[in-house]
Amino acid sequence: MRISIALLLLLAACDSERPIDVGDIPEPQTQSIPAPIGETSAESDDAKSPRKLPTPSTNGTTQATFAGLSAPIPASWTLRPEPRAFRAATFVVPASGGGDQGELAIFAGIGGSDEANIDRWEGQFQEPTGGPGQAVVDPMPEAPFPTTLVELRGNYQGMGMPSPREGMAFLAAIVRVPGRDILHIRLTGPEGTVDAARDDWLAFVAGLSIVDAEGPKP
Repeated sequence: MRISIALLLLLAACDSERPIDVGDIPEPQTQSIPAPIGETSAESDDAKSPRKLPTPSTNGTTQATFAGLSAPIPASWTLRPEPRAFRAATFVVPASGGGDQGELAIFAGIGGSDEANIDRWEGQFQEPTGGPGQAVVDPMPEAPFPTTLVELRGNYQGMGMPSPREGMAFLAAIVRVPGRDILHIRLTGPEGTVDAARDDWLAFVAGLSIVDAEGPKP
């Protein structure tokens, strides 16, 4: 059963984290996820034909530009240019709480419904007690565009990982900018690192703005 982020924040504590190399955080599934019967999915259609996304950049150390959008970043985040299908930008987030660094990855045009993607993310986590991952899902009313927040914690085993890593956390924002590809803004890393970067991540999502007048190109 999914619970509120506000409740989880009262319960969450920084456990011991196993170091993780940000370069080992795997890519998400980029094939289309079938929509439920009777439901059409524009996202799935977009995912069938990946297109080249604009090269991300930073303005000094305070603003990032990617996929025709802009958002504020702290000076401690480092842009890691690496062109990949569906990935609009990647930032290395500094380590905190005795763990290792984390990764903020921004994806554009990943297929499937929100529910299908959340189910997939839950499948990559396992509760410390051994049960399946349980996502905390909430809206973000203060965001400039319709936004859903998703949070998971526990033992994480992404696609391609040979074994799960303990003490991991995952924050995702599903953002719908009118006329654009759906964005998945994902922060993944040890719990201490993710918790320390939470406010910056929320400020990033809340500070999104359009910097060009064009929508996604085929």
